[in-house]
Amino acid sequence: MPEAVEIQLHMPKPVAEALLSSLREELRQGMQLHWYADRYRTVPAGLRSQRILTDYPALAGHKRTIGALQAALHVSQQGPAE
Repeated sequence: MPEAVEIQLHMPKPVAEALLSSLREELRQGMQLHWYADRYRTVPAGLRSQRILTDYPALAGHKRTIGALQAALHVSQQGPAE
């Protein structure tokens, strides 16, 4: 991965949940926008998502941020590790 950037955010759980919901919807809309485009018509359905994420880094960023938020919210529900 070329030059990675690391960020750390602290936010209340309701804000994190709202951000997660918003990012999911934006990713869903972005994927839907490109899924049936002529550019991806010949790409097999099983490979299409990854191709779209490769071609549109902002959507890939949404996907990674969603994963990080899900993991953080899961940890917060489980409580701190002992």
